[in-house]
Amino acid sequence: MALKDLPVSLDKPPEQMTDAELFAGNFRESLLFNRAVLRQPIDLRDPNPEMLKTKREVALATQTAAVRIKVAELAPRADDSVLDRLMQRVAALRRGERVIEIEPDAKTVEP
Repeated sequence: MALKDLPVSLDKPPEQMTDAELFAGNFRESLLFNRAVLRQPIDLRDPNPEMLKTKREVALATQTAAVRIKVAELAPRADDSVLDRLMQRVAALRRGERVIEIEPDAKTVEP
């Protein structure tokens, strides 16, 4: 995901934003902050230990987020099993089989 692909901030007050808009805005601000921190120069002859620690934490957090995004992209979607079951039923109907679901507590089955 490129930074340019992220939604731009809206000119609405936060109280009027949807959860998705708030999340997207916060995500964008977080990425911009991480980038600003990581781009800070470090004098390797006399490094500031606090800045090194901050950059390390930000880098690790950014890498962790990137891995989680990639894992989420690669994971099978939850609705895939529903689609598979639906396609199995369609195939059974096309073969002329009867497809009926009977609930465990049902007393009668009506077509």
